[in-house]
Amino acid sequence: LLYHFRSQGAYLPHVMPEFLLEPDDYKKWIEIQMILKVHYIFSNEHLFILEDNIFETMSKRAWTDVLLQIYKVFVLQRVSSRSVTDLFGLESIQNMPRIKSDPLSSNIYSPYERTILTWLNKHYEENRKTVWKDSQKGEVPPMRWVVNFDQDLQDGLVLAAQLAAYCPYLIATHFIRMYTYPKTPEQFLHNCLILVSAMRAVSLVIDIKV
Repeated sequence: LLYHFRSQGAYLPHVMPEFLLEPDDYKKWIEIQMILKVHYIFSNEHLFILEDNIFETMSKRAWTDVLLQIYKVFVLQRVSSRSVTDLFGLESIQNMPRIKSDPLSSNIYSPYERTILTWLNKHYEENRKTVWKDSQKGEVPPMRWVVNFDQDLQDGLVLAAQLAAYCPYLIATHFIRMYTYPKTPEQFLHNCLILVSAMRAVSLVIDIKV
């Protein structure tokens, strides 16, 4: 299974097959490996014997990474890049750095992921002044260059701008109550709670627990 995913472009060098087993199956696998080591004493393979709680942590991490790589390899390929060259055609964002679509321009993100980053940048810059011109929690947020899917999205503002681009009626009901310059964990959480509430308001339910 892992070999197939890797052959399709998944990056999983740190995931060992045994970490994907059920706990009981992992224990049986360890027993078998111990027996084999007795018979093949010159084996150079290193055997990881993990306690139950450590195995549970490793297994969760391994499955999370596998599922994310499956999504990256098999789902993100559906992202169309036909109009990516036109995403920055507006004068208001002419001075923003571009996300290169060249496959060799990044050893971290695929062309499909860079297309999504371009889309995120486009809608954030197009909509930030409109969404938060009447903000109750600060001034209009500054221009930003979105280059990753974690730190640049953690305050909820970029994702809110994407939703506002397609559902502008959420601005008055939800987004004007977001902190535009969040600094504390409580303010970040406040923004994310509003974002989740907005998603649920448009029936975009993806089982987010808060």
